[in-house]
Amino acid sequence: MGEATRSDLAAFLKDLPPARSIPLRGASAAVNSSVFPDEVPLWLPETSARIPAGLTILKFGSRAIVGSYAGGGEPAVLKYYEPAGIAKHLTYGMLGSRCHRSWVAGLALGFLGIPTPAPLMVAEWKSLGGLWLSRSFLATRQATGSPLAKFAGGLAEGDPLLQRVATSLREAFSTLARHRAVHGDLKDNNIIVGADGNISFIDLDATAFLLPEKEWRPLWDRDRRRFLKNWNNTPHLAAAFRNVFDDA
Repeated sequence: MGEATRSDLAAFLKDLPPARSIPLRGASAAVNSSVFPDEVPLWLPETSARIPAGLTILKFGSRAIVGSYAGGGEPAVLKYYEPAGIAKHLTYGMLGSRCHRSWVAGLALGFLGIPTPAPLMVAEWKSLGGLWLSRSFLATRQATGSPLAKFAGGLAEGDPLLQRVATSLREAFSTLARHRAVHGDLKDNNIIVGADGNISFIDLDATAFLLPEKEWRPLWDRDRRRFLKNWNNTPHLAAAFRNVFDDA
């Protein structure tokens, strides 16, 4: 895991590239990208404006659609989000959308050495001088593997792979704690584990960094409780993961 200080992380977040406006079919959007503008995959801008026919739906809700898409060659996860209600349109317009928060969080986790699928692009459709968010879009690489509970549930107590996963989780949580950060939603399916035992954190909508101590501590405790709740019915996994927050 990374050894960056809080000051290093603050400087990194401050230096993230500003939004730029690009033309999209039927609209325009302020767009950020984790790569230089000329290197944005050509298929992304148009895909951000229109759900592609080849999207494999992973989550379908009234306000959010998440899917897997291989149209650009390497599989990517695409998220399309529309705020619900006037308050959300205005709040996300002024403070940034859930997609934008996920994009920033993905870059920050990468900076800290915490595994997460690389963010590719975020787009926000705004009006009224940026006060009103109509919708937003996020593209990331796709994590390969299985949700933590499914992966770990197939391992026997004492399996070296189980210990490797526990060690990786402990290192990741220790790094988050040093930077007063929280994931925000530690359901087991938001931690993907590859066949080799490598972990990757996904669904970063609620992830936050460099929080004041009084704000961070209760959110950190909530993260811990939510993570441990995953193992209420699997005693050997509860035992394997009970100490992964101890370095915080």
